[in-house]
Amino acid sequence: MRIFYDTEFLDDGTTIDLISIGMVREDGAELYAVSSEFDQAAVRRHGWLMANVWPTLPTIEPARGERGLIRLDLAHPDVRPRAQIARLVADFIRSTPNPELWAYYSAYDHVALAQLFGPMSNLPAGIPMQTDDLVTAAKLAGLTPHDLPEQADGHHNALADARHNLVMARHIDTVTSRTTR
Repeated sequence: MRIFYDTEFLDDGTTIDLISIGMVREDGAELYAVSSEFDQAAVRRHGWLMANVWPTLPTIEPARGERGLIRLDLAHPDVRPRAQIARLVADFIRSTPNPELWAYYSAYDHVALAQLFGPMSNLPAGIPMQTDDLVTAAKLAGLTPHDLPEQADGHHNALADARHNLVMARHIDTVTSRTTR
């Protein structure tokens, strides 16, 4: 069964620091988690992440009269330590019959997912060692990214993006089934 997922991350050219992950199976099961451990200060210095990803995260403002920045809501149920996210992701994938991982422009997503478990050699049994790419599948179906359905809202929220990956995959499936008849 296919699992569509997306990650949001801080990339400094050396490290990919997971911010959030969203996963959606074809049967409708979902997983969403936000890391409690990403470098919030580095995200604040990153204009694109502040404009596009930060607003999708559970945050809290300083109490009235307090000085300070809006910060990640560490008490929110979606916010978890990386080790707990790794266990949730592994359980989600392992509970899926014949799991296939799929993402849109999947290379960095797979690295962000794999790094939850440490180096690639630590990838647990039952976790696929690669993620299939929706852009490649679209190309093989004779489509460009512009031929795929547009996402109406929720851009850069990992779960909303994962849900949209499923929508795009179903569109590709429809085109592919027309061309193979």
